Amino acid sequence: MASDDVRTLTEARAVTALANPARSRLLDSLTAQGPATASVLAERTGLAVGSISHHMRVLATARLVEEAPELARDGRERWWRRAARSITWGRSTLPQDAESQRQAVAAEEFMLARQVERARAWLERSEPNEEWGRAELATDSWLRLTPDELTELGDEINALVGRWKERSRAGEARDGADEREHVFLFARAFPSQP
Repeated sequence: MASDDVRTLTEARAVTALANPARSRLLDSLTAQGPATASVLAERTGLAVGSISHHMRVLATARLVEEAPELARDGRERWWRRAARSITWGRSTLPQDAESQRQAVAAEEFMLARQVERARAWLERSEPNEEWGRAELATDSWLRLTPDELTELGDEINALVGRWKERSRAGEARDGADEREHVFLFARAFPSQP
């Protein structure tokens, strides 16, 4: 990845760029499988190369991806990578005007639906893997927290996940071929009533 920073989205257009099924899949592929050309992304995702080029331009305009020219073998090859190690955003990071907030809610609803879809696909798999089944994680809790404490909890969870990301990358560099699989992790924490 180009940098080890965390990018906080502050423009509604960047959040809107994420809330598209194709663009979201492309960004996921770059995150999980590393830099790629449009042709490689087409192989990974099953999307048409022409539409991938369009979606990559939209993601680049939103500064979510960037070109990686040092990976190209010649002047015709165009490689893409994520522009930041991690992306964070929420309604509080975007302008408070009604349209920006509407787009933020729509994007959050889209992301939540994708997260639930992935969890459902795991639960409905036709041939369960016993080893991965024993390793899977599902948790929920009720906590009593202040907003500052919830912020602290989020920071701690993000730091923990960041350490595991680095451990994952180090393992790939060290081992090459091992028993690792891509694992999707999501968690949400917000005020609610039982």
